[in-house]
Amino acid sequence: MGDLQGALRDLSLVTANFGDGVVLRRVLEDWFAFVGGRPGQVVVLDNGSDPQTRRASIECYEAGLIDKLVLVHPDHDDTGKDKAHIAEHTAPAIAGRPYLLFFKFDCLPFRKGHENWLVEAMGHLDRPDTFAFGGSFNLPSRHHEAWPGWYFSHKCSENFALLKREMFIESMREYAGEYISSGFRGENPGSRTGQDRYLVELAWEQYIERHQKYTLVREEDESWTIFHTNVHGQKLAETREKYLRREDVARYMNAAPVSRIPGATYYGLKPTRWEEMRYLFGASAAGPAWRWIKDKLRPRRGTTS
Repeated sequence: MGDLQGALRDLSLVTANFGDGVVLRRVLEDWFAFVGGRPGQVVVLDNGSDPQTRRASIECYEAGLIDKLVLVHPDHDDTGKDKAHIAEHTAPAIAGRPYLLFFKFDCLPFRKGHENWLVEAMGHLDRPDTFAFGGSFNLPSRHHEAWPGWYFSHKCSENFALLKREMFIESMREYAGEYISSGFRGENPGSRTGQDRYLVELAWEQYIERHQKYTLVREEDESWTIFHTNVHGQKLAETREKYLRREDVARYMNAAPVSRIPGATYYGLKPTRWEEMRYLFGASAAGPAWRWIKDKLRPRRGTTS
């Protein structure tokens, strides 16, 4: 890769979406600004959204912000959360540029500086140990250090992931080739672990494990954050405004546990005061001793409480 304009020409920005029409255009333009300009191709698959979101998607298409727009009827049998993986495979599969940047509308990017990051990231994808360039994790996902300020992860998220199109095709073929060839009517390999809906990310992470190629991640700081908010509609619009004002972002960087609600860290979902106190205590010097006590008091198999 050479210059930014060349990198943009080679880039397909892709997503499978449901809802968030109220903020759809604004977030799409945020991603344009984040990558450094209009990508060579923008692919959006609307997976049975409400009329407002469909109208917002069509308006973006008519304004030239979306190149390929797929509208799936809400009553079609390929829609629904349990079949979202079909849309999440279809959107990148119909993209035609050499590089794919996966994003979600509830995932908010921000950078100050780092003007050439896309060119540099595409260059890193030529490394033999690198599967993707990504981030936006909601749980600590560090596998091993790369170099100062960077690390490799064994995870890869559709919320934000840049990878070569050929790598996407190869990883999906290895993990779910027969299922995809069946028109998604055969056995979903994700069903073996009850993770049917996460087909794409499972394929990526299985490929990472088999081939020892990892996701390269830049550590977040005030100048670089990609936050998965997990909020939608008007709440997402309000969260975006706060995010762009950089309100209270520092403690959410790098999936910091102090801000974590049960399960994960989300900038858009604020923990209760009790949850914050629990995690602060768990992160304190007293935390290990308390966990040891809880473990000792936990009933074991074959015992009665």
